[in-house]
Amino acid sequence: MKLTLKKTIASILCISMIPSMMTGCKKESTSYSHTDFAMGTVTNITLYGTSDDLEQTEQKIIDMEKKLEKQQLSWRLKSSQVSKINQKLEQNNGKTKVTGNLKNWLQQAIKISQDSYADGRNTVDPTIGALTKLWDFESSSPKVPDANKIKKAISGDLSENSQHVTVKDNGEILACDKNTKIDLGAYGKGIGTDEAIKIIKKDKEITGAMVALGGSIVVYGEKSDGSDWNVGIQDPNGKDGEVLGGIKVKSGTSISTSGDYEKTFTDKKTGKRYFHILDSKTGYSVKTDIRSCTIICNSGLNADGLSTACFSLGVKKSQKLLKEYNAKAVFVDKNNKVYVSDGVEFTLTAKDYKILNL
Repeated sequence: MKLTLKKTIASILCISMIPSMMTGCKKESTSYSHTDFAMGTVTNITLYGTSDDLEQTEQKIIDMEKKLEKQQLSWRLKSSQVSKINQKLEQNNGKTKVTGNLKNWLQQAIKISQDSYADGRNTVDPTIGALTKLWDFESSSPKVPDANKIKKAISGDLSENSQHVTVKDNGEILACDKNTKIDLGAYGKGIGTDEAIKIIKKDKEITGAMVALGGSIVVYGEKSDGSDWNVGIQDPNGKDGEVLGGIKVKSGTSISTSGDYEKTFTDKKTGKRYFHILDSKTGYSVKTDIRSCTIICNSGLNADGLSTACFSLGVKKSQKLLKEYNAKAVFVDKNNKVYVSDGVEFTLTAKDYKILNL
């Protein structure tokens, strides 16, 4: 059989790349990075590997995130599972069923909520949708709700509502209060990063990835040059994108940051600033000496929920919760002190801050 000139040259080039074994032409590693919008936030996804489908995989992830919000997690859309659960709880006197992954997510969110109980309230409760929907920080023109409506929303046992909600292994939901409203906003982006990694792992030619959904990030594998993953933390006193410092992390690490600089507005009448992390005991933005809390652990859902809980609890009261979930943290307080858990490789780059070990 005769080889054409092009085939002969290709064969020679291929053989010259193999030191001692004829294993075929080795594909070079490449990368693909793209910024998009999903789940109410900016997304940044970077993929590394020899796969020819990096762009397609990134698009699969974005499509999945949008579908996740639309079909399962959104309390705003009547077609979503969460919205239907809220409707059925009210119609069926606090009883309904949940299926699929949503059951597991809701069980874990309620567990974190119950474990975070302090000062007479759950600090990251997925069952206080009656309050969160009044504020709706994601609207184009957020405003302070009517005081009487807030008072009505927090009446009864709302501050400890998840203590009275059970999600059984068979999917049955039992809520003592039929007006219980599920809102997984404090967990959703972490869930999204967990689900993104499932898609990435299906392509064995993807060797590394970083997925960022707003303040929730996950890293997988390694970068093409073998260098460590370095995740930046937003400077709570800086402009959007200005970094406080960076954390070096390994594959399989989830990172989530909650801060009082996110989803915020200032009331035009009073000049008072409000942000999206609410105290279910008062009905208003939580009072804390913390500006931001970053959680580092092995689960996106856990990291997302814990960052909100620990932000509300503060440095000292968070330690038990962090230990229980084998998580580490970086806190920034209002006095520009940065508290870093032992074992976290954090490098401070912003000026006017001081690091203290936890």
